[in-house]
Amino acid sequence: MSRTQILDSFDRKLKALFGSKATSTPLQPEGSFGRRLHHLDLTQRLSPDQAELLVAALDHFSLLTFPKQGDGDFALRHLERLANHFGAPLPHPKNYGNYAQHVRHKVPLELLAKDKQTAALSNRAFPGTLQCVADASSPAVYVVTNLPGSGTGAAEQLASGLHWHTDVEFEPIPLSTSMFYVQSVPTRRDAPNSSWVPNVVPEPGFYHPESSTTLMERRLKLPLNGETAFADTVSAFADLPPAKQEALEQIMLRRRLRPEDEGWLIPLVYENPRTGQKSLHSPIWASRGKNIAPVEVDGLGEAESRAFLDALEEHVLSPKYRYDHAHAPGDVTIWSNFATLHNAPPAKSIISDPRDARLMYRISCKGEPSFTLPRTDSEPWLKANIRPPYRTPSNFL
Repeated sequence: MSRTQILDSFDRKLKALFGSKATSTPLQPEGSFGRRLHHLDLTQRLSPDQAELLVAALDHFSLLTFPKQGDGDFALRHLERLANHFGAPLPHPKNYGNYAQHVRHKVPLELLAKDKQTAALSNRAFPGTLQCVADASSPAVYVVTNLPGSGTGAAEQLASGLHWHTDVEFEPIPLSTSMFYVQSVPTRRDAPNSSWVPNVVPEPGFYHPESSTTLMERRLKLPLNGETAFADTVSAFADLPPAKQEALEQIMLRRRLRPEDEGWLIPLVYENPRTGQKSLHSPIWASRGKNIAPVEVDGLGEAESRAFLDALEEHVLSPKYRYDHAHAPGDVTIWSNFATLHNAPPAKSIISDPRDARLMYRISCKGEPSFTLPRTDSEPWLKANIRPPYRTPSNFL
C-alpha cells in the first residue's frame, strides 16, 4: 500500500470511529514522520476498534500528537488508561524511596512519602499559580519538570541537553512506547538569541572524545525553546543501500544495565510484527553516558563497537531525519521507542518565574498492545518484565 493510500485509509477510519470532525495533519510540511490527530477526546474510553486504529497509527507514523485534551479536566488516569492500550505501564524508580535498596537487598518497596514526591515539590514552587493535575502521584507517572527547587527569588540555573536515547532499551524486553501529557511550557524568550535558553554545551567528557566532528555537531544541534528533539530511525534505515540493510539485519547488540552484567543480545534492526516495517532500534553506543553500560556489537570489542555505532548515530541524526517537536499545553504526545531516538534539550533547570515552567507527565510501557481493558498480562510476565511489578488500578480503567 502506498503512502497516500495509507493516509486516505487512515483518515476514513478516523472519521468513522471518532466522528466527522476528526482529522489528521502532518507534523512537518514534508516527510512521513509523525501525525497530529484533531478532535479526539482522550478523556473518553476507547472502543476496541478505536484503540486498534491508534496503535496502527503509531505503527505507521512513529509519533502522534493529540492537541487540546481535557479542556482543563484532564487527569493522569486518562493518560494511564490510554497507555494500557499500547503496553503495560512501567512504574518509574524515582517514585520509590528505596528502589536501590530493594534491588540490591530485596527489601520491600516503599513509595516516596507524599511530601517528597515530585508533584508535591512542584506544587511548592509557585503556589496558587501552578499546581500539578490529578493523579500525578501514580507510580506509573514520571513528572518531567523544572519546578522542584524553583520559586520566586530562586537563583536561575541552566542545564545542557542529554544524550540521544530511547527509553529503557537495556532490558530483555525493551520499552516500546512513551507518552507525555503537557500542562505547561516555557513562554519567555529572553536569551541572547531570542530563545528560551542559550545553547548550553555539555561539559568535556559528556561524549567520547574520539567522536567525529560531524557527529558532535549533530548531537549538539538541539532546540532551545523547550521542545523535544526526535530522530526518525525508520526513514534512516529505509534510505540505506539494500546490501547495507541486509548486513545490519544480522547485527546483534549486547545491552546491559551495568558493565559487570552479562547482558543479553537484541537485534539492532527492529521489525514491527504488525506491519513488517523495519527501523534501527537505539543505534547508540552510550545512550546515557556513564549511567548505563555502553552497548557491545556481538563479535566486536569496545572500541570497534563504538566506531560502528557512532557511524550509525551520525547517519540517523542527519538533518533529513530530525524533527523538533514543539509542545503545547493540553497536548498528549506518543512515540515509538523502536522507531525513534529522542533528546531533552538545554533548559532552565531552576526558575524564578512561572513563565519559565516546563511541566509534563510521562508514562512508558512495554509488551503487546491490548485493544480491550483491563490488560491480561500474567503475573509471572509482570514479575519478570515490569520492575517493580505494577498493574494499573481498576478505577483508572
